[in-house]
Amino acid sequence: MKRKGERPLPVYLDTWSDTHPVARAIATGSWWFDAWVAQKTTPHHALSRLTGIPQRRLDTIARKDRVSLAELDALARAWSISAADLRASVPPELVVP
Repeated sequence: MKRKGERPLPVYLDTWSDTHPVARAIATGSWWFDAWVAQKTTPHHALSRLTGIPQRRLDTIARKDRVSLAELDALARAWSISAADLRASVPPELVVP
């Protein structure tokens, strides 16, 4: 909670690379969505509130469904990562324009 006169902390974007913890988790067999949820410690109900994506849809994505560019953009904003970097972590065949 922000207090009177308190300045907001700057939010830095996370950058995707081969050494990123999510990249390592995906390489060892984790699903991309589960790896990001675990890394950013965001429960589905909070993620739904932050992104505007219904919780039922998030559950479907977690069960290896395809994901749209708009959903990726909303998730990227919630997780403080660029949409392009988040898209790089998703298998290309699962991204729907």
